[in-house]
Amino acid sequence: MSGPRRIRIIGGGLTGVLAAFEAHRLGWRDITLQERFEALGGVARPKLIHGREMRDGCVYFGGETDPIVQTLSAHGARFETFDNRFGSMSADFAGRRVFTWDFGGPAVDCPAYRVKAPADDSLAARLAAYPPEIAATLEDYVRWHLGADPALVHGDAVIPMAINRVFPAAADLTALAQAKVTDPWTDELYAIPRALSGRTANLVASLPEGGFAKLFDGLHAALVKLGVKVELNALVPPRQLLAETTADETIVWAANPTPLFKPMGLATPALVKKSFFTYVFEVEAFDGPCPVYVQNFTAQGATFRAYLYESGGAKLVVAECVREADLKTLPGELRTLLSGFGAATLGPMIHADAQPRWIYHSLEAIAGLKSLRAELAARFGDRFIPGAWEPYAKAAKLAEVNAALARARDLAAPAVAKAG
Repeated sequence: MSGPRRIRIIGGGLTGVLAAFEAHRLGWRDITLQERFEALGGVARPKLIHGREMRDGCVYFGGETDPIVQTLSAHGARFETFDNRFGSMSADFAGRRVFTWDFGGPAVDCPAYRVKAPADDSLAARLAAYPPEIAATLEDYVRWHLGADPALVHGDAVIPMAINRVFPAAADLTALAQAKVTDPWTDELYAIPRALSGRTANLVASLPEGGFAKLFDGLHAALVKLGVKVELNALVPPRQLLAETTADETIVWAANPTPLFKPMGLATPALVKKSFFTYVFEVEAFDGPCPVYVQNFTAQGATFRAYLYESGGAKLVVAECVREADLKTLPGELRTLLSGFGAATLGPMIHADAQPRWIYHSLEAIAGLKSLRAELAARFGDRFIPGAWEPYAKAAKLAEVNAALARARDLAAPAVAKAG
């Protein structure tokens, strides 16, 4: 009887947890999930202070049809749906603030919208595909947000920066809508806010009942109930793991891939090094919707997003900042951002944090990951599953890992099938 019968998942964030559930569904029964910290959840698990979650950013799930919600709900998780309200603040060419409701990207007061296909995969080429007025506005934002040369960054960085689609506010919307239907790149690069387009996508989102810490604790219990061996505080040395992996074992590396390069004989690529600073304030009063988030595309101040939410019976707002903020001016930045939806009275700041984020890939990193995948495939075949390292969106990560698990399961048949 051939094929890998055991599966080991490295990394207990959302990707690793979902991989464990999917592996069990596909028939594996000898499953080990290893997480280097003391609890599951990864970057999605916030710190708890007096029963309130200090969230570092805005993490939402979709409605009832969201595949992630369906998977987690099948294992006991409970979600609360809400009206998905969000917006953005941009600057017009005179420097005045412009709010766009129910649209999370930048609005540029430009009548021109003709685009061309990007010349290459770089962020610089993606920006250059727009008319010059829009391209210049976006480049200012990129340099403010990332502090990196767009020519060295992969174009997919537009997704975590929320500039993957632009609203050309002065354009003929009827003509733009028609162009989006007939030209793929116009559709890719532009959006029309749902209030102006009649679209009903993203009207509803959801969050876990009781917060993210409760969600991951419940999922931990559900995994154990299925027979998954969950090992916390388990720091896995990559060189040792790669050397010890046997022909009857499948590996899912759902953690940061950087430590894998040297053991595989590859140079570690240069990364886009970016740290974000987050500040959580109590909200004494707010007469707008909750939860709600507002993106800042003015390239002014320090805050690129304000996210207001409820936790532990209190309203809180987190400022996600591109640099260390001036605490004297930060409350004013938050009130200005939220003013598009309501008047806010802020209380004291109760938490601050700074941490590196590896969500923006350099061109060198994308090429390096491609080489790493090739080396791992040559050595292990389908028995080594990369944890969807390149995509930013949760749904894309889920689809990629699930497809790889299905291929590995086919390799493992009939051993895994008999386990079910």
